[in-house]
Amino acid sequence: MDNRLAKAFPMPYQVGLIALLPALAGLLLPLVIAADITAPFFLINHVVSLLYVFLLLLGKYLKAWPGRRKVMSVFIVIIFINAYSLNREMDVFRESVGWYIVMATLLCMNILLWPFFEHMPKAVRYLQCILMGLTFLIPVYLICYLMRMYLISLLGLLALGISVYTFSPVFIFLYNLSVIKEMIWPHRIYRWLYLGALAVATCFVIAYCVCYVVDKNETDRIYREADMQKDPEMVSWLTVAQQLPAGSMSEKILKTDVVYASPENGESRSDFMNLPSRIYEDGSRHDPLFMTAAFFSGTTAIPESDRLKILDVIYDKRHYTEKRLWSGEDLVTTHVTARADVWPKLHIAYTEYTITVANEPKQRWSGQQEAIYTFHLPEGAVVTSLSLWMKDREEKGILTTKEKATQAYDTIVGVQYRDPSVVHWQEGNRVVVRVFPVEQQEKRTFKLGVTTPLRLENQRLHYTPVWLEGPSGKQAGQDVSLRFDTWPSGMQLPAGFHSGQEKTVTYHGTYNADWTLSFAEEGLTNGSFHFNGKDYTLLPYQPAYTTFVPEQYYLDINNGWKQEDYNNICRLLQQQQVWVAHPEKGMILITRDNQGTLFEELRRYRFSLFPFYKIPDPEKALVITASNGISPQLDELEETRFRWHVYDFLKEHRVRVYDIGEVASPYLTTLRDTRVLLYEKGTPADLLSQLQKHSFLQPQENAQQLVLHHAGIRIVQSAGGVPVTAPDHLARLFAYNDIMRQLGMRAIAEQNRYDSALIQVAKQAYVVSPVSSLIVLETKADYERFDISNDVNSLKNAALQGHGSVPEPHEWGLFSIAMLVLIYVRFEKLFRRKKTITC
Repeated sequence: MDNRLAKAFPMPYQVGLIALLPALAGLLLPLVIAADITAPFFLINHVVSLLYVFLLLLGKYLKAWPGRRKVMSVFIVIIFINAYSLNREMDVFRESVGWYIVMATLLCMNILLWPFFEHMPKAVRYLQCILMGLTFLIPVYLICYLMRMYLISLLGLLALGISVYTFSPVFIFLYNLSVIKEMIWPHRIYRWLYLGALAVATCFVIAYCVCYVVDKNETDRIYREADMQKDPEMVSWLTVAQQLPAGSMSEKILKTDVVYASPENGESRSDFMNLPSRIYEDGSRHDPLFMTAAFFSGTTAIPESDRLKILDVIYDKRHYTEKRLWSGEDLVTTHVTARADVWPKLHIAYTEYTITVANEPKQRWSGQQEAIYTFHLPEGAVVTSLSLWMKDREEKGILTTKEKATQAYDTIVGVQYRDPSVVHWQEGNRVVVRVFPVEQQEKRTFKLGVTTPLRLENQRLHYTPVWLEGPSGKQAGQDVSLRFDTWPSGMQLPAGFHSGQEKTVTYHGTYNADWTLSFAEEGLTNGSFHFNGKDYTLLPYQPAYTTFVPEQYYLDINNGWKQEDYNNICRLLQQQQVWVAHPEKGMILITRDNQGTLFEELRRYRFSLFPFYKIPDPEKALVITASNGISPQLDELEETRFRWHVYDFLKEHRVRVYDIGEVASPYLTTLRDTRVLLYEKGTPADLLSQLQKHSFLQPQENAQQLVLHHAGIRIVQSAGGVPVTAPDHLARLFAYNDIMRQLGMRAIAEQNRYDSALIQVAKQAYVVSPVSSLIVLETKADYERFDISNDVNSLKNAALQGHGSVPEPHEWGLFSIAMLVLIYVRFEKLFRRKKTITC
């Protein structure tokens, strides 16, 4: 038995298996351990490999003998694994895509099993032959890719032999050829299984390359034609974004040298000396299939700057193209805490999100980095507080103008490297938070407060959290605690949530923002809040309708439309003038002859930008729209005349728009939030009913009353002094929406020309808006330097279980001193009298 075991597992093979263990550890441990252990592990594994080679040479085990294939199999796998461990230091390849990691793992496992091929069951032998065919092209690809390095690697063999790892694909290729020749080819069934699998793999590569060529050529054609036309109203990249072929291949082509490395630029990167670099998604990827297709067919002709804009629009990647002053490559989100006060009978909630971000460097020389987060807010939500922890002390933000906050943050982060944090308003219900610095092997914590109207739908209220983009939070923990003012009926808890004591709902687990908590709507309490001589009263909103008979109808058709809805609308309005806005042909009247053709043409466009300024009589027109939530934002159209045409037109006119889509496009969302449209949303059935009755929504907003349609509430501002029966969030919501209403198109088009009165409104209510930002600086001198000060007559940062922020300890001290002085002045004679009597 011992002789058979020794024959099956000779001593050199056993030593090789032992040497394989640290090689695997060096490859896998850095994936689960944050510490920088790559270089030490690789050096240890390299020394072990050299000793193993020395043992094989010394024992003459590389010559012909019965156990040579076993020894060579484990030796080749060790070299291959060490090559990828070295790659972390040398950066020859970017991180491999998932399918390649699986195939490379199967390749190594198959190599280790070939010496035992004859002892395997027949089914396993068949499987090994198939795996040989499926993985045979992997070493071929690697040999071709590394060909440019072989001359340098031959010279580098003299330097500790490290460059030998570049030849690991050659060793695998030669080993596979010997296995095919000696074990597969002589047997017909093995031969055909191998050739069949190889043919499948080859055909798959060819099919991938063909799909790449088709999509790349079509994308480049659209871009060239748009560039040649030079439409003064649009830019070339917008045309490509509208007409881009659907599918994952088109997305990969746009991500050339952004996510997917190409043969032209290889694996280059731009973060030397910690200079700011774009971190797109989870970093760059090496995809052999993509590299092969790009090698034979070339890369797209669209410049990278335009491709990034297209990705922003089509795939909502705006977070990854935010301006970055410092790298954030090694940052990870470690914990997210959400604590909320919910007022069910006021349809309002206030949530504080506390985020902890850590710097876990992959390289020892990585230094301080900048954390950037994009918070996607629920509809109607507004940021009302910001805090940053400095040396275990929470420092609250101060609200100032957007320009001052930007100047202060950029100056301090770019030159002085001290502690700031800032939050800016962005289009599309977004805010961007920046935190600096996050030092190596340290953590930073910041807190963002969000005031949110609860969404009312089908007689139920829905609480939806923000969802965020930023440093990876795949392993982040999450704690949620929602405290209700009154416990509502019909509570529906998301999975993993539990109702606790004192009217609370809690969750503890991994981070997840894809949930909604709902409960029955039990009526609205007419709460009030008094501030700065004005009352803010919450009242229920009941839609009022007015008779409106349009003379022209306009259909804003794109990929978000359904054929059935289009046919029903055309059938109902067949006696009316119905127009469509064609991006290339302008306004076209729908007739029986072109009705079907127009819809098929326009539905191929991923999104539409309706040209309101082309409506000759806007007061008598109705625009019917739908979308799938895709479009550019107005600030992304800065280079186009289209933006300024829309701006000039909507300054003077308000157009009635009816949205039958599920999700409004960012373009229409901005116009809706700034109140420049008479916007109404409903189902296709609602629209058909209202068209028959000529009944449409009547505007109810003015300077004293603002409506939050989705929450079923309105907030009325009046003079007086009613008792406070509601939180200060009423004043904050009114202020934010009033700023948006007054700004109108200026919120986007004239960002540097704001009225000082609107800035004062934002400061008093402490709301982040197009005109205002919250910022935290390290020292009092920093605030004074940039002329940033706290407005005494303001609500200050919002807080849980309170009506605004409570005074800080030093503020309490100043308040106490002031009160003592007032008391002394008021009762000075009394004090003197007591002193006389005492004497």
